[in-house]
Amino acid sequence: MSCPKCRRLELDLEKAEAEGDATKAIDCRVLLRRHPQHDDIPVEEKGSREH
Repeated sequence: MSCPKCRRLELDLEKAEAEGDATKAIDCRVLLRRHPQHDDIPVEEKGSREH
């Protein structure tokens, strides 16, 4: 991701998932969805590739 805010949220999401913090992960996904989609890849699609 080229946007610093998007990248920070993505890193926070990865950390929350790794730690099992579902509440934080949901918060990150919501914030990512509300933030402009600079890379044209919805957050849901990114997560589905990893599972």
